[in-house]
Amino acid sequence: MLVCLAVSLTAVVTINLVVNPYGVWRTTVVDRAYRLADAGADEIGERLSTPYRVRAEQPSTLLVGSSRVLKGMLVAQSVDDTFLNASLSGATLAELRVLLRRATVNPRLRRVIWGVDFYAFDDKLAGFLDRKTVRRLEADERHALTLRIKETLFNMRAFRDSRRVLARAALGDKPVSLAYPVPWPEPLIRERLTQPSGRTLDRVHEGTVKRQLQNWMVSYVGYRLSDRQLSTFRQSVENLRRAGLEVILFVPPLSRCELESIDQSGTWHAFQNWKRALLVAGPYWDFSGYGKLDRTPDLFVDVPHFKPAVGQVILRALLGMDCNDCGETARIVLDAGVWVEAASVDSYLAGQEASRAASRRLDDRCVRVVEDMLRDRAASARRPPA
Repeated sequence: MLVCLAVSLTAVVTINLVVNPYGVWRTTVVDRAYRLADAGADEIGERLSTPYRVRAEQPSTLLVGSSRVLKGMLVAQSVDDTFLNASLSGATLAELRVLLRRATVNPRLRRVIWGVDFYAFDDKLAGFLDRKTVRRLEADERHALTLRIKETLFNMRAFRDSRRVLARAALGDKPVSLAYPVPWPEPLIRERLTQPSGRTLDRVHEGTVKRQLQNWMVSYVGYRLSDRQLSTFRQSVENLRRAGLEVILFVPPLSRCELESIDQSGTWHAFQNWKRALLVAGPYWDFSGYGKLDRTPDLFVDVPHFKPAVGQVILRALLGMDCNDCGETARIVLDAGVWVEAASVDSYLAGQEASRAASRRLDDRCVRVVEDMLRDRAASARRPPA
C-alpha cells in the first residue's frame, strides 16, 4: 500500500513539474501559452503563480493593476521576457504595495506601468488583502521555496490544473495573442481591430450584463474616497521612484455600462474628485470617461474588460511608440488618452462634465439597464422582511 502511495505521489509530482500549469518552474516541455494564468483564465491559479513569478523573473518592465490590465495587456510568460504582467484580478492597493515592494528586488527592473482603478480607493477596501497572496510574496527564500513545492507539486489541485493544461494543449486551445512580441506589431493590432471576432459588449445578452454589473453596484453604491488609500498609493509610487524606477500611471478605459453604474449610483463626483486626487503621485494618462471608448462597446469583451488589441494600443502609447499603421479604430483609442497634470486637471474635468451631460441625452442600453437595476434595488430595500 505504501509503495502504491509513493508511486502515485511521484506520478503527481512529476506531471505537475513537467506540465508546470502555473509557470512557476523553469520547465518548458508544454508550451507556456497553454498555461492557465497566462490567459487570465483562472483567478486562483493567477494569485498562486504571480507572486512566485514576481520573485523569480527579472523583467525590465512590470505591468500591474487589476484584471483590466491582466486581460487587456496580455503578455506571454518567460524568464527572459522584457515584460511581466503581474496584475491581479480584484487587486487592492494593499496587495499591490506588497507586490511592488517585492518587485523592486529585481536588479533589472527599470519601469513600472500601473493601471489605476477607481474601485480600489474606496474606504471599505483600506488595508484589505489576501493573506495567501501576501504570504507568497513576503516569505523568506527558504520558506517561499517550501510553499512553492507544496502548492504547485505536492498538490492535487495543481494536478487537476495540469490535466486542464494538457487538455488545452491536446485541443490546440492556445491564445494566439500570446505568441506575439509585446507590444504587438502595428499590422497585428490593425487586423484585430478591423476584423473583430468573438464576444463583445454590444453582443452580450442583457441578463449577462446585469449579472456583471451586480459587483460594480456593490462597489459604487455608498463609495467613499479614502485618504488612507490615497496615501498608500502615493507612498507606493514614491518608493518606486526612490528606487530609481520610471513609473507610468494610467486610468484604463471604462465601458458605458460601468460609467453609468458610477453616475447613476451617485458616485460621479467622487469619481471626478478621485481623478484630481491621483495627482498626489504625479501626472497620469486617463483613458476613461464619457465621450471616449464608452461610445464603442465593440472594443470591450464585457462590462469591465477591454479587448487585448485595445490594451496593446494603449501600451504602445504609454511607451511613446508610434501606432500610425494601427488603423482608424486604433485612433479612437489613442484620442481617448488625455495627459492629466495639475495645470490642466480643472479644464479636463470640466470637459468631462460637458461630455457627461451630452451623453445623458443619448439612448443607450447601459443607461436603461442600470436604471432598472437601481430601481429594483431600491424596491427591494423598501420591501418589508418576510
